[in-house]
Amino acid sequence: MKIVFRLLTALLLVCVMLPQQVQAGGDKGKDPYEIGEKYFASEDYRTALQYYRKALGLNDMRAHYRMGLIYEDSGKDRDALRHYRRFMDLGRPGTQRDDAARRVRAIEERLSRETTRSSGLLERGKSLFTEGKYREAEQVLLQAVVEDGSNPEIHFYLGEVYMELEEYSKAESEYNKAKGYY
Repeated sequence: MKIVFRLLTALLLVCVMLPQQVQAGGDKGKDPYEIGEKYFASEDYRTALQYYRKALGLNDMRAHYRMGLIYEDSGKDRDALRHYRRFMDLGRPGTQRDDAARRVRAIEERLSRETTRSSGLLERGKSLFTEGKYREAEQVLLQAVVEDGSNPEIHFYLGEVYMELEEYSKAESEYNKAKGYY
């Protein structure tokens, strides 16, 4: 009976540990930045970000540049900007630093255009909300999201509109989006 119990315990441990070993791909103990590079090359950006974060914990500033690329590609310009700027502050002069500077200028210009238009839409949406014109406010705020989807204030007010319209699942979704940017 003891042998059967030990065999079952060993089998259970193998079943629990095997998926972790497979996911790590045998990379345990290796440089997190290099592992991140492997996942970046295979376009598994979510996993690459996990390893780049670990690399940052080890003060490997190269990870800032790669994280900037991933965030920019996924439309998270503010996150990309933060990582590019940090890379420029800490990284060595070279082509990647020059590229980061070019990307910062392009993102800042893009954000400036988006912010101007989205700010006007946000203010109009807030005004309609205060007037109790919730459907109109919803339409204007949805246009603002198209212009600048990473502005948490827009999502917050959309959540408020949906609360008034008693569309609670949409409200919750918008509140979560707003919270995700803080």
